[in-house]
Amino acid sequence: MPSLLRNLFWKAAIHARWLLPSSRGVGIEIGQRIPDFTLSDFSGQSVTLSKTFPKKAAVLWLTNLCESCEEKISLLQGVHETRGDHVGIFALSTLGEDRATPKRILQTHRMTFPLLMDPQDWVGKELKLEHPAGACPMYNLLILDRTGCVKFRHHLSAIGDKKFLDLLHSI
Repeated sequence: MPSLLRNLFWKAAIHARWLLPSSRGVGIEIGQRIPDFTLSDFSGQSVTLSKTFPKKAAVLWLTNLCESCEEKISLLQGVHETRGDHVGIFALSTLGEDRATPKRILQTHRMTFPLLMDPQDWVGKELKLEHPAGACPMYNLLILDRTGCVKFRHHLSAIGDKKFLDLLHSI
């Protein structure tokens, strides 16, 4: 029960934060091109974002793999399986050096899209998506077009599945 209450608290906090003017205009903006990066996945294989373009659009998901995040893995896995030729899905761990949680997530959910390790939070810092250690940034979901420009940003656990899928179909 405590984890359910914590989950509900964070969902409410995320939704409430969207109403505050100070939450807007933080981090990379719509229309800006994301800088290229190369990170290693959990197995150590290097993944470079720019190799996705111009063949595919991309979804970047900066995550601490909390319960709210875990709830969305099946949605992202479904997109990866059905639209993987058109949309690349990339999860980026914001958990620093923690490898036990990503390992558990990969085993539990059988994710076949990359879970990239970013122990120094290079991507979060580069995109100015400030967040406390071990937490998700306010905008932890970025949808990029085939040129690498941000078309949409939001918090994944605060967006409905239908809206997310509709956005992907529009790019």
